[in-house]
Amino acid sequence: PELAGLASLTGELLDEGAGTRDAVRLAEDLGLLGASLGSGADWDASYISVDTLSRTFAEAFAIFADVNRTPMLPEPSLERVRAERLMELLQQRDEPGAIAGKRFSHLIYGTGAYGNTVIGNPDSVARIRIDDVRRYYAEHYVPNNGTIVIAGDIDTDRAFDAASRLFADWPAAELPTRPQITPKSFDSSRIYLIDRPTAVQSEIRIGHLGIARSTEDYFALSVMNALLGGVFNSRINLNLREKHGYTYGARSMFAFRRQAGPFVVSAPVRNEVTRESVTEVLSELRRIRTGDVETQELEDTKNYLMGSFPSTVQTASDVAGRLVDMELYDLPTNYFDRYRENIGAISKHDVEHVAEKYIDPDKVIIVIVGNASQIREPLGSLGMPIHELDIEGMAVA
Repeated sequence: PELAGLASLTGELLDEGAGTRDAVRLAEDLGLLGASLGSGADWDASYISVDTLSRTFAEAFAIFADVNRTPMLPEPSLERVRAERLMELLQQRDEPGAIAGKRFSHLIYGTGAYGNTVIGNPDSVARIRIDDVRRYYAEHYVPNNGTIVIAGDIDTDRAFDAASRLFADWPAAELPTRPQITPKSFDSSRIYLIDRPTAVQSEIRIGHLGIARSTEDYFALSVMNALLGGVFNSRINLNLREKHGYTYGARSMFAFRRQAGPFVVSAPVRNEVTRESVTEVLSELRRIRTGDVETQELEDTKNYLMGSFPSTVQTASDVAGRLVDMELYDLPTNYFDRYRENIGAISKHDVEHVAEKYIDPDKVIIVIVGNASQIREPLGSLGMPIHELDIEGMAVA
């Protein structure tokens, strides 16, 4: 927790020179190849990617190997990237949506894994030194902790030959310890209110702990959540946007990660309808658990998910991303071959089963960032305890 953001900072510094190339030479050589390099980290993994033409594969893959194996990680670059990161974090202090998201995650996970944002917080980012970055790289960027994915117009033998030539002599190392989440449990619903006196909208987050990506219920959950709030024509959006005019858009999602990510409903609404919006969301959470699903509604949702799937595997980059998912989440090798089939097999009973199993509207955390003087009293009529916090999550007397 004291070095939150270290993984993503390390990832950002990987393109600041590698092998014999400094940052300028690296960018120039990639540009001459018509290639693009990306690096960074998310909740569960760090990534390095290169997109290039097939005819320049060998040259681009050699640069890719240097970035993986011998990045320079120069200290002056850390100071520049740190300054940019601190400015981004400062800007987020004025963004109600960012405040709501951070406080929601922190309330569920505390200060441990998943409790901070990927980019860290001002204190942790200011604390990171170049020795921390180099230590993190040395511990995590080791071959037995990684996977190389190659997709595109290239045959298998050529790909294996290139990978063997550039990576085979990379010595294995002790695997780093994976951080474990430490979620908090709540025996009843409660409201956390963060005052923004000049706000004309309330940012609402309603939810609780979800489930890991590897769950056998993934396809049923995907269909259920699409019905509930995962697509534009979902129940929550039609209720809050089309029926009541409370918001321009509301959605729900299960954040599928290696460990159990959150389930969350999010919506920006007018201050004067904050209580009503919370009431409607909770009503939809309860209704989806009852099995009240029309046959046509279910078929339309499944057809949308099945119909949109091909557009997510159109490019070489799309295919590589799916292969990464298979590796990262320990999915079977035919997982995406059977994706449409598995979505199509979901029944009303499956939707009711996973909704009842994974959604509990009586034990939700409700985070609201808005004008407390306008919304505090109406929220009190919901009969839940209200805890007032500042934007850092500290209790307000």
